[in-house]
Amino acid sequence: MNSVRLELALRAVIAISMGIAVVALVWRPSVPMLEVAPAGVDFPPITRPLSTIDPAAGQTIVAADIFSASRTAPAVRYNPVDPDAGNVPDPSPITEDQAVPQLYGTVVGPRGASALMRLDAGTTGAQLYREGDRGGTYRVEEIDEQSVVLSGPEGRIVVRLVHP
Repeated sequence: MNSVRLELALRAVIAISMGIAVVALVWRPSVPMLEVAPAGVDFPPITRPLSTIDPAAGQTIVAADIFSASRTAPAVRYNPVDPDAGNVPDPSPITEDQAVPQLYGTVVGPRGASALMRLDAGTTGAQLYREGDRGGTYRVEEIDEQSVVLSGPEGRIVVRLVHP
């Protein structure tokens, strides 16, 4: 008899719990929304609706294909400090006092070592090299955290990072 009462009591508790669960799932309480503007930040209001933006502008960007292998560097550089002052021309070509090889930095990680270097006197910028790569008359033999070993016309040379 006690087991029958216990079973009835447990079934009643289960039924009440399921009823509460169903009510909790169906009933969504209203939560008051409080909007607080950020202090000290003044944003100008948007003066034009988004519908006035030319949809062809997006197609122009897509058609430009910025990742194309045939793209070249711009003739003049953009000046982010003062964009209204005009663009800054590319730096002048490398002079003899900036001879090759030049080491700008190294990265040693789980995928191997890489070095940012200028190995060809005919180029104006640095390129990323891995062990075994060639640039100009040099071949990258070994890359360390602070130096790179090259083989070239003068034999094996070690180029070290210059710290300012």
